[in-house]
Amino acid sequence: METIVIIGAGASGLACMNELLKENKYNIIILEQAKKAARKVLASGNGRCNVSNLNMDIKYYNHQDPFIEKLIKEFDVIDFFKQLSLKLRFEKNLVYPYSLSSLSVKNALMKNIDQVSYIDECEVLSIKNNKSYEIITTNGHYQADKIVIATGSPASHLSGQNNLKMLEKMNVSLIPFTPSLVQVKTKPVFKALKGQRVKGIVTLYDQNQLIEKQTGEIMFTDYGLSGICVMQLSRYLEHLKNPKFVLNLLPDIEKEELQHYGLEGFFHEKIVHVFKEKNIDPQHIEIKIVDTMPIEKAQVCHGGVSLKEVDENLQLKKYPGIYVCGEALDVDGDCGGYNLHFAFASGVHVAKFLKEDK
Repeated sequence: METIVIIGAGASGLACMNELLKENKYNIIILEQAKKAARKVLASGNGRCNVSNLNMDIKYYNHQDPFIEKLIKEFDVIDFFKQLSLKLRFEKNLVYPYSLSSLSVKNALMKNIDQVSYIDECEVLSIKNNKSYEIITTNGHYQADKIVIATGSPASHLSGQNNLKMLEKMNVSLIPFTPSLVQVKTKPVFKALKGQRVKGIVTLYDQNQLIEKQTGEIMFTDYGLSGICVMQLSRYLEHLKNPKFVLNLLPDIEKEELQHYGLEGFFHEKIVHVFKEKNIDPQHIEIKIVDTMPIEKAQVCHGGVSLKEVDENLQLKKYPGIYVCGEALDVDGDCGGYNLHFAFASGVHVAKFLKEDK
């Protein structure tokens, strides 16, 4: 019986496991470096777990590779969870478990875990290529005919920190992990408004060149700004030289209305006080971007194994029989279920190829 070792018990690794278990032909071992599986799944969507998006398009990802586009569009997330007996629901384009609980998603993904050998608190240190693959870990050595690397990224440190350490000496091109979908440090900082939330339009510029804009909730913090639209725009910051935000907190209000009602007619009294004190126009607030918060605060990371290193089946070109999926690949997307969708889709994609590769 062929031995398949899955490194990582997160969204992509567990999706791969469940697809492989449809055929009772494999000895499956899962190695997880954390104490508990699927920790990032549990934390997703503030505990509600936004698993996908009905508006699935490659434009919401950092790569436009045709095979990645094919992979995400062919994956049927509704059918995937139906087979795991988990009903989904929809809020506009966002896809959630019917329970609106991320624990339901974790339990569905883990329901078949007793059919495999699952070892936690087991960090993979290196992989040796002999006639088969030898995996050296902090908890002993394991032999594998095939390996699936589903270690995730160090975002929020819920998947661990040394996610791709085993590939460092294998001449595989790794894109350094950097924060994506993360809060932003700014100047000025409105510390007195910490925790205040408003809705508006945030426009990102680089040296006065328009980069992108987002509409949604903006949250003031004691270091800068947060909120979904701010975090969406943070994905662009890595390559910008002199970025800034321009906030319009009253995009649907005419100047005459603002003059008539005053700030008191639209905002919380804390915002009114600060804006009056600093003579701020709520329809045009320029804020310099200083930095992002660190990786441990990020929802997702840029970086991972370069797509140039894998074929259309996500198999390493230099090491036949080793596959990479989920956040371990240099693929990341917007908020709104895109990252979990890719994790599930890529894990299932690898498993289907393994089943066909006789």
